[in-house]
Formats: sequence, C-alpha cells, structure tokens
Amino acid sequence: MSFALYIAQALAARNIATPALTELPQLAVGDWIFRAGTSSESQLIQSLSSGEFSHIGMIVNLHPEPLIVHATTDDDPQRANQVLTSTLSEFIDPKRARRFAIARPKFLSTTDAQKAAQHALRKLGQPFVLTQRKHQPLYCTTLIADALQHSNTSFQPVWQHINAPLFSGEYLFPSAFAAHPDIDWIYHSHNTLK
Repeated sequence: MSFALYIAQALAARNIATPALTELPQLAVGDWIFRAGTSSESQLIQSLSSGEFSHIGMIVNLHPEPLIVHATTDDDPQRANQVLTSTLSEFIDPKRARRFAIARPKFLSTTDAQKAAQHALRKLGQPFVLTQRKHQPLYCTTLIADALQHSNTSFQPVWQHINAPLFSGEYLFPSAFAAHPDIDWIYHSHNTLK
C-alpha cells in the first residue's frame, strides 16, 4: 500500500477530508518529524511547553518507506520506554498523532545529516529517561539534540525551565526545535487536513 493511500484511508476512517493530499514532498535523511500526540502525556508536554507538538523524531532512512528514530514510552508495547525506529506510517498513525509536520534543518549538510542519523541509530534500545537536564536525560528531543552535536553543527536548542508538580528543572521540548530560525517547514498536516 502506498503511503498516500494509507494516509487517505486513515483520514477517511476518522471522517477527515483530504482535499489535496496525494503525497508528501520529497523527504531527506535528517528531516525532523513532529507530532501532536493523542495521549494524556502528550497533552501535558504541549501544556508545559506551550507548544504545538509533543514529540519529535528524525528521518534516518528513506527506502522502502521513511524510517524515523525517536525515543518514546508507548509507541510499541514490545519496545516500550526506549529509543526505537518506526516507519513514517507508524509514527503518524491517527492512534498516535492528532497532526504532524515535517521540517528540514537548513543548517544541516547532507554529510552532517547522515552523521546525525547514524549517531541516533547507535542509541537504539537505550532506555527512555525523562529527567531534568543535569541528570543525563534521554527522551525524544535530547536524542535528536545529541545526534546533532555529533555532526559538526552548532545547534544549541533552548532548554525551558519548568516548575510544576513532578517536573522541576530544565527540560528540552519539541517547541525548541520548531522555533529554530534556520529550518524550512516542508509539510504540515493542518495545511491540508480540515
């Protein structure tokens, strides 16, 4: 099944119109994919960060279908609480994503994108650790930020200080990536989906 057909069927099942969605633009290794998740945890992340998205991954392979590396708690019950790969179809499945977007970091060369992807893939299976900055966290954003640091880029995302029950200290949210001035938004589902 083609990716565009999968999306059309998933949206039809949710009674969402697909006026112009036939296929995504050309993707590249190193592209960032964001999603606004469906879980209560996702809504908490969006609330704490005042951001549009609750999760981020990086495209690390394109064929036969784009492959995303990300750190998550519950995308795959057999691989819970760890760094894993998901196909693009799995990552944006309506059970997990209310909406999604894809951004291309303009500051990342093709070589640097490959280095970042390889570094992130070396983290596969490592445990998800949601903790403040000073305690060596490993969650979706820190995975990508760390991979970028190993690719000759000077990417310095802005950490956010949180003072809330169960969350106190500096945390890195997807909004820090989404607000970066040197990215191109190549796709946003709210631009197409009603």
